[in-house]
Amino acid sequence: MDARACVVLLLAAAAAARDCIELTLPPKSLLTESILNGTIFRLTARNESIERYPQVNIMNLFNRFPKVVVPRNGTNEQCRIDSQMFLDGLDNLELWALKMFDATAKPPSGILSGNGNQYGDFDECLSVDGAVQGKYCLASLQITFDKERYRELDYLIHSGHYIRSNVTDMGHRVPRYSSLLWGVCIPSSCSSFDLEEELSHSLAGLGMRVKVHNTMCTVKNPKRPYSFGKTLSITFFLAVLLLLSLGTLLDDGKEGDTNFEKLLNAFSLKRNLKKVFDLSDTPTRVKGVDAIRGVNAFALLIAHKSMAMAHNPYVNKVHFSAVFGMPWAVVGRSAILYTDSFLYLSGFLNAHNLLQDLDKKGTIDVKGRLLARWFRLFPLFLSLMLFCTYILPDVNNGPQWNLVVEEHSRVCEKTMWKSFLFIHNYFGFEEMCLTHTHQIGMDMQLYVATLPLMLVLAKSRTLGLSLIFLVAAASTVLRYLAIYWYDISMFVYYGISVQKLLDAARFSYILPTHRATIYLIGVAMAYFMRNNKLNLALSKNQVRLLWLTCLSLAAVTIVSPYRMGLEGYQYEHTPAALFSALSPILWGVFMCLTHWGICNDYAGIGTIFIESPVFKFFNKIAYGVYLTQFPIFFYNVGVQRHAEHYNPLLLVHAPEMISIFLVSILTTVTIEMPFNKVYRIYFGKSQTKLKDK
Repeated sequence: MDARACVVLLLAAAAAARDCIELTLPPKSLLTESILNGTIFRLTARNESIERYPQVNIMNLFNRFPKVVVPRNGTNEQCRIDSQMFLDGLDNLELWALKMFDATAKPPSGILSGNGNQYGDFDECLSVDGAVQGKYCLASLQITFDKERYRELDYLIHSGHYIRSNVTDMGHRVPRYSSLLWGVCIPSSCSSFDLEEELSHSLAGLGMRVKVHNTMCTVKNPKRPYSFGKTLSITFFLAVLLLLSLGTLLDDGKEGDTNFEKLLNAFSLKRNLKKVFDLSDTPTRVKGVDAIRGVNAFALLIAHKSMAMAHNPYVNKVHFSAVFGMPWAVVGRSAILYTDSFLYLSGFLNAHNLLQDLDKKGTIDVKGRLLARWFRLFPLFLSLMLFCTYILPDVNNGPQWNLVVEEHSRVCEKTMWKSFLFIHNYFGFEEMCLTHTHQIGMDMQLYVATLPLMLVLAKSRTLGLSLIFLVAAASTVLRYLAIYWYDISMFVYYGISVQKLLDAARFSYILPTHRATIYLIGVAMAYFMRNNKLNLALSKNQVRLLWLTCLSLAAVTIVSPYRMGLEGYQYEHTPAALFSALSPILWGVFMCLTHWGICNDYAGIGTIFIESPVFKFFNKIAYGVYLTQFPIFFYNVGVQRHAEHYNPLLLVHAPEMISIFLVSILTTVTIEMPFNKVYRIYFGKSQTKLKDK
């Protein structure tokens, strides 16, 4: 019995109503003989005669598929007793048993449109508290096809294989996209293993693999063990809340005389809100940085949202894959370029600030700079880790809550110490607390490496620039070799597997040694602009040529790998390796030319856009947006109860985007700004603002 038989079963229930299709059977005597002899029939349109069709034994399939899913042979006696009580309760039409049966997912219509993920009724299952208590489990089903014979059917059932996955893949960061999720309500005394064994036994021979992860089962009001980390987290947030309350209530508008008064002023919400909405220019502001950061942050936000959406069930999930398999979707699949933009800006601003120190003092205060950067990055980073690890898991629940919220919490509890040391990006996504924060680790490591490099550059221009060139070239070679050796890709090609995405992160994407090229381009650009090496007067035609070159470089870099994003693409080493090696260089040149043109007032009418107050405001909350977007995305994935209809406008779902910006403002004025002020109060005079995130 192959997997196609299983699919026919799932479709058969809805077939008559949807397509006027019915199962036509032979006379009773022939039917009995057919069942005994294993004769195979097919679904036929009304008024058509029976045809022998040697592929699907529908009658056997109907008999084999479990009508009621309950672990009758559970590993513990109480599970077996409760399972029998459930079956007896169904016979007697007891309400609690009917609710358990009703809460379990049933074969739907629209499976060939991608409606294969069925959550059942999560809340109804947890409400069962009769003779037994309900436990909700989300099982993962993997259907195996003969892909040569049933290629199109395989494509539809697995929603287009936008991302190829299997039931054993890590699912908390990258979704198990092509696995089917099936909600089952069982007695709370039964384990995930009991359910997995029951489903595996019932579906044996149907071409299906079943996995029920223990973490994907939920009961009402679960008992959680005492956690010192949770106590510490609550204490931390209560302390911050106390300081915010005192600072706001006692703020009389005057500057404090003592350090304690200044500390309270630092936590004044009135002052911080006023500062965050103050859009006047600062002396240290570098022209164009706000706009470049804002545009790239929005592009990256949309790319991240598309990945989070792949966790969700849709009644038309095949359409989801089709949309992201269109040529224009290359704009989102090239998301690595937008992270490269941040590396360029970080390299530029770090070098710019360090060169200022060298001009003023002749040296770099390494200790002061590292401490300032620690206060810039760590307090908000720590707050987010504590909240997502110890607070967020208790806030809500849902079918995938344990996967996308609690699993992150479990990983963070074990590996958070790596993030404290800013080395978490060396251990792969599987063992990383809050995987989207890998950029913070890379950025800190590259910043530390920039300190001695600036000292060398200040003493010897030739040696410093030679080092920059050699390290950038070595990084380019490393990227090429990593892609070629490990069969991975920095471009999210159509049909990429979850494991290849994780390998790409581990062996290249999250390593500063492989991402240093564009960072160093930013460092070199800061040096040349700071030393007036690029002061050129351009004619109108030359300005037009400048922007035409910029647009051409951007278009070529983004669009060149578009073929990899089309349906049916087969992975090739050389194109993937070349894109990985050359795209940071091309994108870096584009960033340099664009930035130089803006700084030299060659933007023309575009200056209105570049100098928009929106970008100035966004720059103040950008770090908050970067940190909080994924927790909000995953919160919404975790609480979603039912499949919805996909359309591309969900990429910019207004309530979600508003939530991200409001939470970012909140975290900026309550954590980031106060702790930056604490640094200035207790560790030195007013410091130059570090705008390197």
